[in-house]
Amino acid sequence: MEQDEQLKDWYVRYHSIFGKRYTRKRKDRFLESLSADIHQFRPDVELDTFKLNEKDTVEYKNLYVGDIKKANTIICTYYDTPAVHLGPYQFFNVKSRMKNTMTLILLSAAVYIILGLLFTWKVAIPVFQTNSLGSVLSLLCVLFYILYFYFLKKVTRGWPNKHNLVRNTSSVLVQLYCTKQFRNKQLAFAFLDAGCTNNAGLEKVMDQSDAVVCMLDSIGSEENLYQVMSNRKLAISGNSVETVVLPDIANDRLLYVISGSKEKDHFTLSKKELQQNQLSDTNMNEVMHFLKQLVGRNNK
Repeated sequence: MEQDEQLKDWYVRYHSIFGKRYTRKRKDRFLESLSADIHQFRPDVELDTFKLNEKDTVEYKNLYVGDIKKANTIICTYYDTPAVHLGPYQFFNVKSRMKNTMTLILLSAAVYIILGLLFTWKVAIPVFQTNSLGSVLSLLCVLFYILYFYFLKKVTRGWPNKHNLVRNTSSVLVQLYCTKQFRNKQLAFAFLDAGCTNNAGLEKVMDQSDAVVCMLDSIGSEENLYQVMSNRKLAISGNSVETVVLPDIANDRLLYVISGSKEKDHFTLSKKELQQNQLSDTNMNEVMHFLKQLVGRNNK
């Protein structure tokens, strides 16, 4: 397969077929496809399944390419996609993002419950009072409640966002391309779980390695590119990716590459940008150039 054809294939697969990666089932399907694609050109692929602690019931999965324990540079991005939420996407503010998601879930659940109560009051009670349980109308009401509670469960978990090309399929595509282009024993890649929730996947990598970790996030928008870190020594000079030193980045080995709007020390992506169905070729190419410089510097 020619390179352009392969990129088009990946774009269709991870934007259209595996574009929603919200539930564990959908994330596992994505990881199976991603692993199969990478195995076509390199064998060093490993799936790491873990929990945050022994009492935790939630299972997370990271996919590694290369040896993260021996690498001095790890390029990573999260592969999961978010629930529908209120407001713009706020970088580096997990609490605010969770609040915006939970607010929408609570509002949606409240409206849904009210509609269910109205149906019970106006429809179900009169039907059950005037018809036997085996009647057609009664059976239709029972069927309604089965479907009602099925969808209530989904509402309380949050609705998967369908607009994920900018966040974060764009970063997945660039990183997938890099796994084929960049070969170095001191370089590894990590596709991380839970980037849209509690950053469990990123925390796992930071605990497992002493490497410089470069985290790609929503790089495919039309907004400006930034490299954000707390340790200025990590910055790559001489490129179009603006450097921002932000004390809120807790780990001095962690470097973020993002595209977004900057206001003082806050970075956001608007709803309009998040819903774009086209990627910025300029930003994608600039990030590729940036990563090439990063790998060259850290692996001299």
